[in-house]
Amino acid sequence: MRSLCMCLTVFLQSLVFVTFLSGCAGLSKQYKATTEGISVNYTVNKEQFVDPNAKVSVISSDERLDKEIIGDGAKPAVGNRIIGYIAFGVLYAATDVTGLNKPTIKDQEDPVRIFKTATEERLSKNGITITDDKENAIIIDILVRQFKLDFNFGKWSGEVGYLAKVKKNGEVICESSIYEKASAFNLYGFGSGEKAINEAFNKAINSLDINSCFSKLQK
Repeated sequence: MRSLCMCLTVFLQSLVFVTFLSGCAGLSKQYKATTEGISVNYTVNKEQFVDPNAKVSVISSDERLDKEIIGDGAKPAVGNRIIGYIAFGVLYAATDVTGLNKPTIKDQEDPVRIFKTATEERLSKNGITITDDKENAIIIDILVRQFKLDFNFGKWSGEVGYLAKVKKNGEVICESSIYEKASAFNLYGFGSGEKAINEAFNKAINSLDINSCFSKLQK
């Protein structure tokens, strides 16, 4: 009888805790990511580039084999805090604290555009003149091959990959294949997912060795 009472007490305490969590705003609203979608942003670092002796035009195109941005592991309601899940297991997960079935990415209809925008910001804010006029310009052609946010075993993972070609007068001066991956423990629901995809994206943009390519234009 005493054992039964103890079990009931633990269950009721757990139920009260879960009910409290359910009544709060979704975790996606509490930390970075919002119901409007996960935001992907680029932070420009101060760099010194070799002068390409010409204006630069950046273009991007979609070569992803898998067009889905959100991986299969992130599609269920997985935005719960990992601590709560460990403590209460299925009971906690069933509350769907996030209030959302899966995370979404802002501007999901055109994820390729952010590669062009970020690369232009990296160059322009460090002294390189950007133009939309491709005539007589150095072309940086970005072929996006991977842009994925997934969730597995309590961790979010962001994967970003692309092929960059620097061209002059139609000739490929240099070519670089970039792939970056970043992960984040699920401490803040969709906010942790946002952290993972942003870290991978920023690393991928910065991994392109622009100076190596521009140096070849001097020869």
